[in-house]
Amino acid sequence: FFFFQAEDGIRDAQESRGLGDVYKRQTQSTWGLYKSEYIKMSRRFDSKVNSFSAEGKLLQVEYAVEAINKSRPGIGALIKDGAILGAVKDVVSALLERTRQSEKIYCLDKNIYCVVSGVSADGNYLIDYARGLAQDYRFQMREYINVEKLVVDICDQKQYYTQFGGSRLFGAAFIYAGYDTTHGFQLYNSDPSGNYAGWKATAIGTNSIAANSFLKDEYQEDINLDQGLDLVVKSLSKTLDTSSPSADKIELLVLQLDENKSVSYTHLTLPTIYSVQISVVAVSLKKK
Repeated sequence: FFFFQAEDGIRDAQESRGLGDVYKRQTQSTWGLYKSEYIKMSRRFDSKVNSFSAEGKLLQVEYAVEAINKSRPGIGALIKDGAILGAVKDVVSALLERTRQSEKIYCLDKNIYCVVSGVSADGNYLIDYARGLAQDYRFQMREYINVEKLVVDICDQKQYYTQFGGSRLFGAAFIYAGYDTTHGFQLYNSDPSGNYAGWKATAIGTNSIAANSFLKDEYQEDINLDQGLDLVVKSLSKTLDTSSPSADKIELLVLQLDENKSVSYTHLTLPTIYSVQISVVAVSLKKK
């Protein structure tokens, strides 16, 4: 009796060991499948904003830049005694009522203006954020904020969203034009990554490569107002699909100093405001 009982026990142990080996093999196979899928998922670097690709790139930043490159263009240029900002307005439908404010050019403070290109909602948030920074600085220091300091603060906010998961980058790029007593008139641009740079003339948005190439060839230092307006409008024409753009789509803003050494601006929005004769394209903005 005891002999058969011991034999049954050995047989049960062998069967359980065999089942254990089968379970172990199944577990290893399942983990191998999960591991392979995990490796595949880990290679999708573009799914996370804070993960570098194998080439050392943040792909979400490049996607945000691509969104900006598909939006309406903006251009800025320094002239001898000021700065000019230009943009192409969005014309969605003839039934859409015109807004009472600029669609592309915004005031950040009395001495700083900007052109925005990209996702409008993202741009509006950053514009309100920049206005708050400028007002806080003026309240504390009793003077207008320096242009570059405001640009740096905005770019710090942009860069913050490239380091934390669960958030989306700001799909908006800016060209800033402003004046302060330290450096005079200045022109900067910034991208979704938080980088910024100073320029004498630059373009963002659709066909910005063609516009920047044109500016590189045609821009000269110490150009006057008429030459600057001619240059900006010609550059905007390079970004449009038509060789004869409508003047209603072009929006311009000129920053200069008045007789009291204060920053004054002239907002040029309709074809009845200013006259710029252009030989390349058929655009005429008539002075009021």
